[in-house]
Amino acid sequence: MEEFDAVVIGGGHQGLVAATVLADAGLTVLVVEANSGVGGAVRSGEVTLPGFVHDLYATNMNLFLGSPFFREYADELAADGLRFARSARPYASAFPNGKSLRVTCDQDATLDMWREHSPADAVGWERSRRVFESAAEVYLPLYVNPQPSPATLAGGRALWRSRKRVGLSELAAGFLSSTRALADRYFTTPEAKALTAAWGMHLDYAPDISGGAIFPLLEMYADMLNGMSLVEGGAGKLPQALAGLVERRGGTVRTGVPVARIDVDRTGASGVTLSDGTRFGARRGVVSTAVLPRLVEELLADVSVPRDMVSAAERYRFGPGTFMLHLALRGPIPWLDTRLSGFAYVHVGSYIDDMARTYQQAMAHQLPDSPLLIVGQTSAVDPTRAATEGNHTVWIQVRTVPARIDGDAAGGITGSDWEDVREAFADRVLATLEAYAPGIKGLVLARAAFSPVDLQRENANLVGGDSVSGSHHLDQFFLMRPSLQLNRYRTSIPRLFLAGAGTWPGAGVNGISGRLAAEALLRTGRHRRFLPN
Repeated sequence: MEEFDAVVIGGGHQGLVAATVLADAGLTVLVVEANSGVGGAVRSGEVTLPGFVHDLYATNMNLFLGSPFFREYADELAADGLRFARSARPYASAFPNGKSLRVTCDQDATLDMWREHSPADAVGWERSRRVFESAAEVYLPLYVNPQPSPATLAGGRALWRSRKRVGLSELAAGFLSSTRALADRYFTTPEAKALTAAWGMHLDYAPDISGGAIFPLLEMYADMLNGMSLVEGGAGKLPQALAGLVERRGGTVRTGVPVARIDVDRTGASGVTLSDGTRFGARRGVVSTAVLPRLVEELLADVSVPRDMVSAAERYRFGPGTFMLHLALRGPIPWLDTRLSGFAYVHVGSYIDDMARTYQQAMAHQLPDSPLLIVGQTSAVDPTRAATEGNHTVWIQVRTVPARIDGDAAGGITGSDWEDVREAFADRVLATLEAYAPGIKGLVLARAAFSPVDLQRENANLVGGDSVSGSHHLDQFFLMRPSLQLNRYRTSIPRLFLAGAGTWPGAGVNGISGRLAAEALLRTGRHRRFLPN
């Protein structure tokens, strides 16, 4: 049996970040990835036609670019050829009859846009921006550190300092309100309210769920300030570059064979056994990026797992599913409002009540009649993604859809198996987009659709097609991710650590939990005895 100091389960970006930190500390490291290549939910490929490069899952790289890990390794990653394409037109929302709202990095132009749309909403935009500035001062120290930690106290001090600028009650509302309540607080028109609420739907925050407000509050203004960045040439180049960091430090990245179980002895996690029977020892510990229910039910199936881990796994909830549609077009999207051309994201989903209905339909296992579309105009940001000049790649994330189908809210699609209804639902997505961009159907050269079942098949952490690997509602976020007992990356089994979207700070290509889990391993002694229940 070959031995390493540490074994990392999962070659997604968090696993590779963890492996890099461990290798930099002088440990020998093995990364084991079940798929044929690294990446997890950060992958790209030519899934429509040759020469059209699509980000299969995640596409927005802003969180990674703002991470402490990227700041430390940016020069080395750049020397390895990793480049980012940035759009100064980060996002917009399209509405029926050709209306739209458009946020750009030109702050004065954005404010003028608001004034033209509604003077009252322009005032609300500036008011909520002041709340954002205070909220960011509180949230960012929390975001990049374990919870709880000294950073929690730093966030509390920032909260106290901000009380004279915006008021504690207004700032607290920004953290605890629903997206509808946030929108009602600052905006008057249904368009402005919908632009706000759409950001909550990227996670699993329907308009009326408490705690969702912080995400649009941060995204609306951070994207205006920073733009939106994609990996030049395809998202998959990011994990490939991260694997290069690991290997240059003497680490090993093994793909194509899944881990069958984590080996546990009386001192804790001692290594892993692959599905082909190969065993690897781990002297210092194992870092798993498998979401908690998978870890307990599959990788620890032969272990007497401590009760707190079993209970947390049983209670862990996944949110509604996601449907992905990738398009190869012979021309740009023909928006009714031509000003939408070139924006990195365009939200298409009408108004707040429509989003609330869509979410409820998905939770009731109904195909939504008018789903929210997050339309990524990928090749407008990164022209290298299209085969020839004039062609375009389009990334469409559909939020939210049911993991299990019991019916169709619109009554037009029959069938209860995603394998049978995938293309019919893709037709609905295109029909929805056609109302905002007449003629787009005629521009489609090829398309590739991925249902929730497909997403889980490609990445076992996306249970039920939940693209954020577990609900982010308040009872499963902050100190509660994945549970109060397991919130600092250590488990109740010595030398077994957690990372990934199922741990704080949650979903997104942020590079945070991998680094923090690795640091937790490095701080932990080697010889604590494991006494199973």
